[in-house]
Amino acid sequence: MSMTMLTIFQILGVSAAYLGVTLGLPWLLLRRKFGHMRTPARFMAYSIAGNFYCMNLVLLLQLLHLSNRATLVIGTLIPFFAAAAGKYRNSFLSALERRTDGLRIVLEGKMGAKTFMLRLGNRIGKLSSGWLGKWLAPRWMDALLTLGVAGLVLYMYGTNTVSIYGYCTSDMTVHNYWINSMTDNRIFVNGVYPFGFHCLIYYLHEVFAIPVYVLLRVFALVQVLMIHLVLLAFLKMVCKSKYTPYAGVVVYITSNIFYQYTYLRYFAPLPQEYGLIFILPSVWFAIAFLQEKEYLSKHSLILFTASISLTLAVHFYDTMIAGLFCAGIAVGFCFRCLRWRYLKWLLLAGATGVLIAVLPMAAAYATGTPLEGSLYWGMNMASSESEIDTEKERADAQKGEKAQDTEGKAGSEGKPLGIVDTVLGELRYYVTNDSITAAGFMLGSVGALFVLGLLWYILRRPDYGAVMVAVSVPMGILCLLQASIKLGLPQVMDVSRYSIYIGYGMAIVWSLCLDGVVYLLFLERRGINFGGLAALAAACSAVVMTGVRTPVRLSACETNGAIICLTNIMRENRDASWTICSANDERQMMGESGYHYEMIEFLRVLEEMDEDTSLTIPTDVVYFFVEKKPVYYQDIMSAIRPGWEVSPADARKPLSTEGGIEPYIKGERLVTMSHMYYWAQAFRELYPNEMEVYYESDEFICYRIRQDVYNLYNFAIDYGYNQ
Repeated sequence: MSMTMLTIFQILGVSAAYLGVTLGLPWLLLRRKFGHMRTPARFMAYSIAGNFYCMNLVLLLQLLHLSNRATLVIGTLIPFFAAAAGKYRNSFLSALERRTDGLRIVLEGKMGAKTFMLRLGNRIGKLSSGWLGKWLAPRWMDALLTLGVAGLVLYMYGTNTVSIYGYCTSDMTVHNYWINSMTDNRIFVNGVYPFGFHCLIYYLHEVFAIPVYVLLRVFALVQVLMIHLVLLAFLKMVCKSKYTPYAGVVVYITSNIFYQYTYLRYFAPLPQEYGLIFILPSVWFAIAFLQEKEYLSKHSLILFTASISLTLAVHFYDTMIAGLFCAGIAVGFCFRCLRWRYLKWLLLAGATGVLIAVLPMAAAYATGTPLEGSLYWGMNMASSESEIDTEKERADAQKGEKAQDTEGKAGSEGKPLGIVDTVLGELRYYVTNDSITAAGFMLGSVGALFVLGLLWYILRRPDYGAVMVAVSVPMGILCLLQASIKLGLPQVMDVSRYSIYIGYGMAIVWSLCLDGVVYLLFLERRGINFGGLAALAAACSAVVMTGVRTPVRLSACETNGAIICLTNIMRENRDASWTICSANDERQMMGESGYHYEMIEFLRVLEEMDEDTSLTIPTDVVYFFVEKKPVYYQDIMSAIRPGWEVSPADARKPLSTEGGIEPYIKGERLVTMSHMYYWAQAFRELYPNEMEVYYESDEFICYRIRQDVYNLYNFAIDYGYNQ
């Protein structure tokens, strides 16, 4: 099987596991409690419930040092047993016997397993076909459009996943290490940090036996699909027309007006981006509580609490953005928020959500675990007056592009820019594809949405107008914060990160603007949906005229060959019988399956060798991973491929004396790989039959040596570039 096909099957397996845990199980347990909600709201509610329970179950068991597959499975089933016990009470055992009667007949040999499965399948088929047909009949257009949105997401982001097998950012190695440590119940191994995302990945790894490196390779596609489906679900709840929600989402996915950084991080499963799944549900359930549209508003409050808790459990940046939207809701729904009977419950729910997320971290901190470095950085950000060396600026410098003028001057005239011009300049630089027209359109859209909201107040549709104001206010603040360095505003996060939220929020702004105009034209008449379709068609036409972006193919931190070899090595060899000598990434990917010898340490022994030096690796099989065309390893995501190759000239250069990943970054990696390549060539000349090529491509080669553990090879040789 090719690696591409294997990756596709892995994506399907991970998707089934994730959706089953976060949507399927909550649906089984809560479908009657949430049955009064509309389908998009139920989708968000099930996602919140599944993630909330899963993350907090893992956190509890980890802090108690009891986390393993058995306890996780039992913990997952406890709510179902509790619900069944409450429903059947004194007849629980007899009800359980009735439910498992078919299985008992099979176990007793009275019915074959195939016959049982056939009957069960036929019964499920009849039930699902009848229910599914009734549900789809009035929603077939929505279903087709939703499938279209999912298809666009899979095309735009899945192309990279099935063709680039390595991690697309160096951060993944750290996250891999943190999740691996949870296998030994060592949560917060590097310090206290929001671990909700890591808890979820660990759960999928432990319960479904999916290797962590596979999850971190393919989960980004599942994550980005959920991010866009939640965006669509939120818009379906706040828009009047059935089809205007698709307009903003389609433009966001396909338009070429956005700078790459607004969506580049979607190509890796990063906590901040995973937290986007919970921001909009927190906004909707707060709105639902204030609109009093959902039956039993306590459900909306509970889900709002869980959503806020999840944003903080996953990444504190997401909580900041959720807080901005809550401030927007307070402005938009001021006519209700100022009433104590509403305000007290929202404040209590928000505070409870924060408390639930903070408690596990506080417990770990109280028992002596220090804060992780990122939290110290985050807390010090607001007091820092220095400009931030943003990821985009570093990327631009590496691409040789002209850096933006950071002095805030208007060309040669030297006049200070006004606030609006400054914001437009920063939007152009960070959010748009270097287009002042697109920046003006974005800022104008936010203003237009605010005006539409005020108009609907006047037209006596206060709830609808309040939603528009509630969205436009935080989006306007985000645009100001994007220019915070030049405007002298406090820094609460790296300014380049604002662009991610602004790009995501623009889909909401544009859909609501279109919906407001369509609703103004048709009000409650039947033509509103035809108007929505026309707005969708107009949005698609605008994308075609302004440019459709093509799928990005990123440069990975590992070659495809390295991932292919690692996958095959783990499958072919028994645990603890093999060693890989490579750069640092494979150490975390392999987990506890084998051993790892870091390449720079291997080469440093050779650099200092004398006639008595012995360098042995005591396993049955040893693999050497060497990049003939070293990857451009850096601390940001990009599509840079420098095209360099190992050479004698680079092998003559001295090895890096720095620690950590410094010997593998940028030009230092070329030197390190050149040394390793020529060592392998020299060793193969000495042992041509034993040093075999396990895998080779244009960019990568893997050597394999089988040895007797009682008669080990000495790898310390003079390869011509030792000194």
